[in-house]
Amino acid sequence: MAALGCVVAACAPADPSPIRIVSLVRDFRDAEARPSPAAFEVADVSIAGRSEPAIRTIAPSRLVFVLPVPRRSTFTARVAIDGGMNGMSPQPLRFRVGVSDDRIYEQLADVLLTPGIHTGWTDVRASLSAYAGWQWSLFYRPERQAWRLVLSTDAPAGAGRGVWGAPGIDADRAAAREYIARVKAR
Repeated sequence: MAALGCVVAACAPADPSPIRIVSLVRDFRDAEARPSPAAFEVADVSIAGRSEPAIRTIAPSRLVFVLPVPRRSTFTARVAIDGGMNGMSPQPLRFRVGVSDDRIYEQLADVLLTPGIHTGWTDVRASLSAYAGWQWSLFYRPERQAWRLVLSTDAPAGAGRGVWGAPGIDADRAAAREYIARVKAR
């Protein structure tokens, strides 16, 4: 009877619910910060009554995380305007997510927030599945590549303050196990 339980468990579908594999708040110290690390702050930030572990930033700014990408993964975050600068009223902010291999840059997500219209957190999602896993190519091996995940914050009208709430990479449990083994083998 125990053997039957093992066979049934082995045939059961894998748990597809996403889990957080990479926390960019936790890995913030390893990121390349432009214009400087002083432009960023890691803190719990409450926007419209909802608190998130977050990275506060001034705009324009950029964070670059160099890392392998998990299979079947998705970048997820919540973004928000975090007030104005130097006593000025808040400005519109553009949040962008992209991936680079130092030769090309591919933009994956672009969100423009306007003060007064966007008053809470706004979800940002971008599939990263093209940057890991097996591909139909003799030369393109994305799992051997350390990718540059780029989080940009821009203020089209000058300068502003923004927040990246709970930025990270999520995937299923099987992808998490494979990713951990791959990272340990490096």
